[in-house]
Amino acid sequence: EERGKNYSKHISKPEASRASCSRLSPHIAYGNLSVRQVYQATETQLKKLHKKHAINNFISRLHWQSHFIQKFETKSDIEFMNMNTAYDGIEKIYNEHYVTSWKNGQTGFPLVDACMRCVVATGYLNFRMRAMLVSFLTHLLWQDWRVGVHHLAQQFLDYEPGIHYSQFQMQASTTGINMPRIYNPTKQSEEHDPDGIFIKKWVNELANVPINLLHEPAQMTILEQQMYGCWIGKDYPAPIIDQAKAGKFATTQLWEFRKTPEVKLENQKILGKLTTRKKSDMT
Repeated sequence: EERGKNYSKHISKPEASRASCSRLSPHIAYGNLSVRQVYQATETQLKKLHKKHAINNFISRLHWQSHFIQKFETKSDIEFMNMNTAYDGIEKIYNEHYVTSWKNGQTGFPLVDACMRCVVATGYLNFRMRAMLVSFLTHLLWQDWRVGVHHLAQQFLDYEPGIHYSQFQMQASTTGINMPRIYNPTKQSEEHDPDGIFIKKWVNELANVPINLLHEPAQMTILEQQMYGCWIGKDYPAPIIDQAKAGKFATTQLWEFRKTPEVKLENQKILGKLTTRKKSDMT
């Protein structure tokens, strides 16, 4: 009656989603509620509503929840191995500074840092922001997904292995069967936290920075840093990477690698194992 009204509208917003998403995932993960119970209760409520679109979107995500859990049951080694093993051929050199900055919410990218600090403190983060954290680590920082997968697993109050490892690899672009999704953290910040409410809630160092400078605080002049009491490199870190260069590099690498015969061959094997078969194939 209440949360569902803005479910579709706010699902991608880091702050608004906290009051518009169902927040039932921890109860489902711990077995306090079954997906069947949630589905049946939602269907009952759906009959009473005039606007059904948002609730139908929620129901579709219950179906996806079961899909990803079944995928993990079928291929449980994706906790440790690339789903598409051809991606073993991509070289990613471990950078301790990058990984530590990411884990501690000290990357110099306000929305990334706010999201990490939020999930460490509360155990909850909406889906898009989880995806952005993974993309930032694996694409812009160019780190192997395995250096961060268990860190986030330890933060999520609703940790569910079947969803976590499947989604982590999807967002890290190592499934081969899904299109690479390289999130631009500044663009995400401007679109989903335009007033900086979420950022200022979790990144106190930027509390006095005006909204026109908040999404890229490193662009502040010396005078502005002094005026707003936030010195870049001292109070708040400078960006640990050049976003434009990192994004271009990751895009080139991933799309070129996606075209290789090895990736395509493995994709066929994955699809043959994980997709639904026709009845005629099963008789």
